[in-house]
Amino acid sequence: MAVQFDSEAASTLVTQLGGEIVRDPFYQSEPWDQLSLVINLDGRKQMFGYVYSSADWEAAGPDGIEPLVTATKLQQAMQLPGKPTWKKCLVTIDRASAKIDIDFDYEGTKWVPDMSDPEGFALGLRSAGRG
Repeated sequence: MAVQFDSEAASTLVTQLGGEIVRDPFYQSEPWDQLSLVINLDGRKQMFGYVYSSADWEAAGPDGIEPLVTATKLQQAMQLPGKPTWKKCLVTIDRASAKIDIDFDYEGTKWVPDMSDPEGFALGLRSAGRG
């Protein structure tokens, strides 16, 4: 029998995470159509992201730490005994549809900013959420 994590708890936490992100004062005050947020829980906890309007983009992250706290709870809820947990997640949100996509990185090697091509990196995160 395969051991599974509590998918109901994880689903609730994903919804909570999305709500915290879109209710953040920064995101509430900015015009955006889509956003992407990378949450890194490997070592030093941090998050960074981008907002997108039409063909434009801007680096932007939430003002509050609530998404970090909820992501940590999500990571714990998804932990399987004896298995490594994910280290990073990419949250993408479409404002019009309120659709939340989340992808997980178990190695900790994805979504590393490319300082030589910040636009390509930002747009790559946007399209990553459209999977």
